[in-house]
Amino acid sequence: MSQNTALEIVATSGACARRAFAAGADRIEACEALELGGISPGPEVLEDILEHRPALGVHALLRNRPGDFHYGEADLQVMERQARRLARTGVDGLVLGAVDASGTVDLKAVARMAAAGLEVNPELEITMHRAIDASTDPVASVTQLLDLGIHRVLTRGGQDCAGEGLEVIERMVQAAGGRIQIMAGGCMKARDIGPALRAGAAAVHFSAKTQHAGTIRVSEQHVEQLRNMLNALTD
Repeated sequence: MSQNTALEIVATSGACARRAFAAGADRIEACEALELGGISPGPEVLEDILEHRPALGVHALLRNRPGDFHYGEADLQVMERQARRLARTGVDGLVLGAVDASGTVDLKAVARMAAAGLEVNPELEITMHRAIDASTDPVASVTQLLDLGIHRVLTRGGQDCAGEGLEVIERMVQAAGGRIQIMAGGCMKARDIGPALRAGAAAVHFSAKTQHAGTIRVSEQHVEQLRNMLNALTD
């Protein structure tokens, strides 16, 4: 069980990032339209989020539209421009992914999006997001990513919720062989943290969201509970 397991929290505003940071988040994933599964954050929102950067930084979602992860040329051109724009703002990483029509990770699309951001900042960390769960074989997909310089993969183990995909997540960790971090997330429950760590997850990912006045925002209390649980499991 890792002694340095990171807690990543999704933030859709500067206020959400502030709450997550104050409550103990190690890393923030910045996005907008979380109710649609998340899209790339706009400049003003991202600037606000970056004012509350935790120890492991702010990583921006790169996704030009909701829906599936099968992208055409027009989509990819838009996301290449978005990748450069996000990199110029000073984010620490990009969160991206694509699959082709057959359900195989679209390695060319992933490489193109990553390269666009890395042109601006070669130090960016690249995370493959839950598009890997839309692939027909998430374990095989990890091996396909090994030579692309991907830093981590966010996954729910091919299931609707990460807690149900822990067996697959453990096999993904084995397939990565220490070359790619595997981060468990997606419909995660606090009770799933211990099993996820035992499966070898290097990080856990939560939205930690609550409804307030008809909007989705980060619950500082929820993040604190997750932080305390993670600390108790790794001390």
